[in-house]
This record gives sequence, C-alpha cells and structure tokens, in this order.
Amino acid sequence: MPLCMHFGPINTVSSTRTHMDTPTTQTDTMDEITNLRLVENGLFHIEFECDRAVPSYFRIAREAHLLLYRSMTEALRGSANLAVTAQLPNDRSVCYQRGTGQWQEIHRTVIPECKKAWRFSEPAPCAPPNTSTRCSAQPSDRNYLIGFYDTLAMIQTECFMGRFVHSRWRFLPDMDMKHLEWLHERIRNEYEHFVPKFYIAPARDLLQASRICIDVSDNVLFESNNVLFHGMSQEPLRSLLRSVFGKVNDLRN
Repeated sequence: MPLCMHFGPINTVSSTRTHMDTPTTQTDTMDEITNLRLVENGLFHIEFECDRAVPSYFRIAREAHLLLYRSMTEALRGSANLAVTAQLPNDRSVCYQRGTGQWQEIHRTVIPECKKAWRFSEPAPCAPPNTSTRCSAQPSDRNYLIGFYDTLAMIQTECFMGRFVHSRWRFLPDMDMKHLEWLHERIRNEYEHFVPKFYIAPARDLLQASRICIDVSDNVLFESNNVLFHGMSQEPLRSLLRSVFGKVNDLRN
C-alpha cells in the first residue's frame, strides 16, 4: 500500500505564544516544497556537476532524467493532478472529445527499435462511449504518479496536453525516444538501484540523452502554455534552464 500523505491547511493556534513558539533560527521555520522548486533544484544539481573540473556524466544524466519527469508532470497535471494519477487501461486506449467536436480515440503504438517506450496513435473518430464501454482514463484513489513512459507518451498528444486553446504539445522523433529509453532503463535504473560493481557508459551518450531531457523540459515548461508559475518567477527559471542546456552542450564538444 503506498504511503499516503495529506497536506492540508496549517492549524491555527492560540494567540498566546511562548518563547518555544517564536522562530529563532532558520531551522525553526517551515521549508516549502513544490514540483517547480524541485525542477529548479535539479537544474542547480546539473549546473554544479557541469562546473566541476571532472564532472560525473552519470549524475548529470540521472538529474536530467528526473528533471524531464518532473517537467512533464507539471505540464500534464492540471489543477488537481488527475491526469498524472489516473489509471489508464492496459492498452492505453483513451476516448476524448474537445468541446462539442467529434469523439476521438487514441491507443498505444510501438516505436521501432524501442522495447518499452511507446507513443499514442494518431486520433481516429469513434462512437461516443457509454458508461459501460467508456475507455477514458479513470480517476484513481492512488496517491502516486503514473510512470515515466506514460508521461512521455502523454506530452506528445492533444488529448492530454490540449488543456487550453493555446496549448501546444511536442512530438519526439524515434531516435530521441530510443535515447530516452536507454537513459531510463540502463542509466536511471542502474543509478537508482545500484548494485556495487564496475559499470561504464559512453560519456557522449550520457550527454546526448541529458541534452534531450533538458530540451524537452524547456519545451513542456515554457512553450506548451500549460504551466502556471505560481509562487516563483518564470524568467529566472527559464534563464537557468537554458544556461544549464548550454553547459551540457559545451561538455559534448
């Protein structure tokens, strides 16, 4: 059973305060965590590694993977996280309608040379679903995110990215998808669940995959028109991301 955490309003307290109630140091304050703050934090980690005399390309790739996952989640989540916690059917079939337009259906399709990465099909007209055959994503009571491959497929389709009239989505070429599958399977999973051993990977491949992650993150955060920057300024984050992108590119040369 997944760990369930509820972040609700801070309880009010009596106006009578003691010396124990008054913050005296930074550690007495409340720290804040948001998805966009984690995106920013990940960029700082990549920047730090790029600036080292001998960077760890593994760590750059690991942080870039996490940056992409969080950026895609931010672009997809809406106001209630429904799209990023919904339970999709096994075949990933989804029926949807825009306004009063034609009902359309999309489903999972394979990508040449990819074993696990996939993308949605082109939308095709379909009959309006009824309550017994509806194939749309269903809300779930689970409190954990959908997987990396699902988010990667979802950012490439109007069904999930077309939240506003001016929303945009990003198509990723097959070769980029192949790089990202390699990054997820062979690098992220090895790094996250490392069994002590000798492990090597080509620096150029690590940097290329990192470059794709940062580029797609830039697109879904700042070009999709889906992200609302509450609590932080958009321009400093955009400037930081593009500076980090430049530094990763420089490492490739």
